[in-house]
Amino acid sequence: MSSGVLDSFTGHFHEAGFYGSDEEFRALIVPFVEEGLATDEPVVIGYDKRKSDLLRSWLDEPSGVTFIADKGLYATPARAIATYRGLFQRHVAAGAPRIWIAGDVPHPGNGGRFEGWDRYESAVNSVWDEFPVRSLCLYDATTVPEPVRDVVERTHPRILTTAGTHSANARYEGHSANARVPVSADPLEASTPNVELVNPSAAEARHALEQVGRGLVDDRQLDDLLLGISEAVTNARLHGVPPTTVRIWAADDRLVADVQDRGRGPTDPLAGLVPMPSAAFGTGLGLWVTHLLDIDAALIFTADSFTLRLRAGRDPEAVCR
Repeated sequence: MSSGVLDSFTGHFHEAGFYGSDEEFRALIVPFVEEGLATDEPVVIGYDKRKSDLLRSWLDEPSGVTFIADKGLYATPARAIATYRGLFQRHVAAGAPRIWIAGDVPHPGNGGRFEGWDRYESAVNSVWDEFPVRSLCLYDATTVPEPVRDVVERTHPRILTTAGTHSANARYEGHSANARVPVSADPLEASTPNVELVNPSAAEARHALEQVGRGLVDDRQLDDLLLGISEAVTNARLHGVPPTTVRIWAADDRLVADVQDRGRGPTDPLAGLVPMPSAAFGTGLGLWVTHLLDIDAALIFTADSFTLRLRAGRDPEAVCR
């Protein structure tokens, strides 16, 4: 990209690209990093060890790049948004005119789950727009599933090709985009739940989860589940449509808890990803805190209900809903 085009852009410049080999990955990422280094601006990379090592080997001065090795960076979408916002705030306070970032969000092509990260790719267009950020999201075209690629193309305003061409993305749906992949059902949800409660209090839901879950997952994850189910039941009772139904499934090393009501659920696409003190769906803080925890939290919408699903323990083989 010519410096003139980038210099005229304010806010978050969010760009995607697809590559089919290490050489194509190199053609996309090296000019991006080198342009940031040439302007003496912070360059932050959140890749796994293999890709980080490749990038280091391709750069003349890799010491100028900040490589984030913490796997927890992409533990949850809400945590990634918050972590990066803190990083942007520190760099801007230190006088950085722009911050350059690139990283890999989880999806089936790299061994992760894309559920939740679809909303992340859309959300960062607005929640980072107050900062002078240029972000580049590169996906391996040989492994990325088609539904994931579809979301990526609908949530990125700009596209970068391996030939080095930067262009506006005709498929971009704007800040209000709500592109999502379907939430896969957990295999346990096809069986009879260990516990089913109708219109329980938050305390009753916590007690039931504690009784069936203690010893199945580590104590920290169970504590996170207990906090999450408490927040979910409280939100459902205060802002949902009764009845509120809690279902809990327990396996040898896994717990699944669904909190369902008959309402529409949160209507703001940012719900759970950032704190929303003025949101119509309660304060929005409890849902955000739940999404920061070391558990899987999924928002599931149907024509006649809303479910917040919480999971901890071994990652299951998902099945289609």
